[in-house]
Amino acid sequence: MAIDAIFGSTEATENITEEEGCPSQLPTVVQYLNGLDTILTVIIGITIVLSLVTFMICGKNISQVLRHTPKRFKTKTIILLSIYPTVTALAIVSVLIPKSYFVCDTVSHVYFMICAYIFYSLVMAYVGGEDGFIKSSDTETFNVRTPPCCCCVPFVKRSPVTKNRLLFTRLLILQLPIVQSILFFGLNIVFLEDIDNFNRIILYFVPFIAGSILLGVWGLNILVRMIAPLYEEFKIMGKYVVLQAVLILCKIQPVVIMVIVTYVTPRCDFPLVLQVQKNAVFQLCLCGEMVFLSLWAFQLYKTPSNTRQLLAKSEST
Repeated sequence: MAIDAIFGSTEATENITEEEGCPSQLPTVVQYLNGLDTILTVIIGITIVLSLVTFMICGKNISQVLRHTPKRFKTKTIILLSIYPTVTALAIVSVLIPKSYFVCDTVSHVYFMICAYIFYSLVMAYVGGEDGFIKSSDTETFNVRTPPCCCCVPFVKRSPVTKNRLLFTRLLILQLPIVQSILFFGLNIVFLEDIDNFNRIILYFVPFIAGSILLGVWGLNILVRMIAPLYEEFKIMGKYVVLQAVLILCKIQPVVIMVIVTYVTPRCDFPLVLQVQKNAVFQLCLCGEMVFLSLWAFQLYKTPSNTRQLLAKSEST
């Protein structure tokens, strides 16, 4: 499918190719809005409302951080908390502009990868930096036998924390925003130029995308399982789960929804093609989940007086 067919006018609908009775071409914004039915209109409305709720919760979270969190941790914490309204804002764009779904997915994907490294930096700041953590840790703190690569290194025993081992963990996480940005930048160029060619080559990118993510998650698991038991007052495990949930929901959930929508949807006439319906349902679910995760994050990042004193002590060191 050439680029003029993808971004063509309403005349292009006459030549839409059909696959198993369902058109495969995505509609323009005008075609999409003119063809909206009641169900999809309600879905869009609820998605927007849920997104606004997420923004309100995030605003409250950020206000709490600005008032009570020591200066050293404010910027990193705000970046992490902003992932939830960012995802919902992109969800609205995606559901209103069908052809933007992959670009929106890319932005949210890359933002998560950046947040992964920000999370590493924040955790290290909590414990007084790498040098401070090395001094405070015991002799068997570092452990690489964590998911998802625990079976790959079954004979490696726990060991003391050293600069080189922390560097190894940091590099596993740092490669996430770098590698994923490069891969998705290339995919977006192909997507905008020729969507048919995009559908052919994307499978060749999947092993590199998945491999990079697995290595990054491995590094995050090493970090969290190494530090969380020693600093339970910072709720590091909970903060990690509430961040990692974004990746899981954004990457695994669409597959499940696609299967359900494919078998449940009564029709897939243009402009409400199967991809449009699947994307609308997915973004609705995602926005609802972001509301829940925002509330959970609010509880985790609230700073009680005792933890505030610990944060202030970490900042001074």
